[in-house]
Parts: sequence; C-alpha cells; structure tokens
Amino acid sequence: MSEKALEHLRRDWPKRYALNPEEVAVVLGRDSSSRGVLQKIREGMQRGRYPGARKIDGHWQLPLEDLAEILDPTPETVMVPVVAKAGRRRSQVGPRIRFIVNARFLADVFDAIGDTEGAQALRGAAWAAREGLRQEDYARRAERSRADLLDALAGQALRR
Repeated sequence: MSEKALEHLRRDWPKRYALNPEEVAVVLGRDSSSRGVLQKIREGMQRGRYPGARKIDGHWQLPLEDLAEILDPTPETVMVPVVAKAGRRRSQVGPRIRFIVNARFLADVFDAIGDTEGAQALRGAAWAAREGLRQEDYARRAERSRADLLDALAGQALRR
C-alpha cells in the first residue's frame, strides 16, 4: 500500500478509521448520490471485492488502510501455480507418426534435388521410428493380454 494514499485519506477524513459506502464512492470518484452506485459498492463489500470491508452495527465499513491498498496496490511477486490441464490427454504417438510422415516426404524432396545420402538417412530414421512404435504397440498388447489372462485365472480361482 502506498503511504502517500493512506496519508491523503487520513487528511481528507480526519478522526476516521473506516468509511461507509457513500464515502467510499466519493473517494473512488463515483456519484455518491446514485442509488445504483451505492448498491454496487455494498454488494462489492459483501462479496469480497473490497478486501477488509466488514459490517459493524449493521453498516458496511471499509478501513482506510484497505481503501488505500485499493487505490494504490502494493506491487508484489505473484506466484502462479503450474496446474496440469484438465481434459484430453495428449498422445505420445502422434508427434512420432507426424515425424515419420514428414521424414518420408522430405526424403522424396531430397531425392528430387539429388541428395540421395540425405534421403537415405531420412528414410532410415523414419524406419527406425516406425519400428519403435511397432515394438511399443506389441509390448502394450502383450501386457493387456497378460492382464486379461491373470484376471480370468483369478476369477476361476474364486469360483472354486
């Protein structure tokens, strides 16, 4: 909070520690005679838009320190938590398939411009990536079959 803003508020509102919604409207430069403006300020105090506002003897009050913070907020370092996105899980296979398709296309381009060594290297990399995907798929299928067989055996053991 700016000490200067707090000093101005204390000078403009002597012997006061908090302001009511009408006075807050004046400080914020809003029309304090407008019923809609006052209602919005009261609702903001109720909903927490004006931090520090509290109801004292049935009337909403906003302490001068909190109003000074609203007028001139303290710069602070904001720590943004890293949260994993909810929703669809991205495939690990898709980018590798895209690499294989692109590598084959570029190999054809390299052949067209006469760079047969570059074309062969790209075809070899695409083939290796494709074989790696196949092996992963085979391993995944084998694990799934193994789990199904174990579940079936466990189910038969329970029936006996």
